[in-house]
Amino acid sequence: MTFSESDKNFMLRALELARAAKGRTFPNPAVGAVVVTAEGKAAGEGATGVYGGPHAEKNALKKAGAAARGGTLYVTLEPCSHFGRTPPCTDEIIKAGIKKVVTAVKDPNPLVGGKGMRQLKSHGIIVESGLLKNEAVIINEDFFWSITQKRPWITLKLAMTLDGRVADDQNASRWITSAQSRRFVQELRRCHSAIAVGKNTLLHDNPRLTARCGKTYFPARIVFSSDTDIPQDSYFFTNSHETRSIVVLRDSGNVKRISSKDNLEFWYTASLNYSESINAFLDMAYAESITSIFIEGGQRLASSFLEHGFVNKVHLFYGNKIFGKGKESLLFSRGLPVSNCLNLEKINHRSLGEDFLVSGYVKQLMYK
Repeated sequence: MTFSESDKNFMLRALELARAAKGRTFPNPAVGAVVVTAEGKAAGEGATGVYGGPHAEKNALKKAGAAARGGTLYVTLEPCSHFGRTPPCTDEIIKAGIKKVVTAVKDPNPLVGGKGMRQLKSHGIIVESGLLKNEAVIINEDFFWSITQKRPWITLKLAMTLDGRVADDQNASRWITSAQSRRFVQELRRCHSAIAVGKNTLLHDNPRLTARCGKTYFPARIVFSSDTDIPQDSYFFTNSHETRSIVVLRDSGNVKRISSKDNLEFWYTASLNYSESINAFLDMAYAESITSIFIEGGQRLASSFLEHGFVNKVHLFYGNKIFGKGKESLLFSRGLPVSNCLNLEKINHRSLGEDFLVSGYVKQLMYK
């Protein structure tokens, strides 16, 4: 299918709206939409609202008003055709008198999965799909993964020296990377529904685990711990009212369970084995509508998730420093041979001042 430059420009704007919405739509995908009049003028635009609020199409149609009749709707994801927390977007599109709908990508949700496009076509609306598909998929790759695999999308971030150290031999780590890199990390945090660290990181760094990007976003906070003793002077404890604050514990119980105390949730995975415990935690997280998790450390947590095959994507930040000694970024329980080591694909390199960032996808996951 051939699209015009005008089509691409309107879809690029819709993608821009979707990216800006990321961080406030979970567990829904972030979607952007633009309504264009029959004369080719933009008449209204919108993005997905907070969970339970209007979808992108409805926001754009509302702004366009009567100008939508006979026009074209550009939307980054196939419009929904089912009742959820809001009525179907397809009904609103039909009611508005839209003549043509251009979508970037089909919705993988089985509740939609092509049904939205078929309904629109059955009402005489022209439907074209696939415009800037790859760009649209990247924005919601976490949603696509979680809805099809019934597991949260896992991103691992490490900030290290050129010789692979995340702390010096005195356990100091601030700051290995530049302010520019740290600002970019805030954007990455914003794009996830939860941020996770190990208890040692909580004790040493007292992190806020927020996303500070102009405005402050509050993803769920997760701490992996060997016990329930969470310091009461930690930001995690004193600000647990801001968002879901979860402590994940390995235990030998027979049943996975969740309990609450002092605004904290304690998740018991019913296994002492690292791999089994993480596996159980991911099942629990998906059941609790946590669709993506940003793992920030420390060494043991990052290594466990990566070694046992639970990581989808990695972001490796390298500062312009060499320690020669100190804490290694990763330490698996066993070394992997060259013939069977982890490999990254779709590698992307980016300079951030004097730092550089290597991003890529883990080629083989344990969980398929």
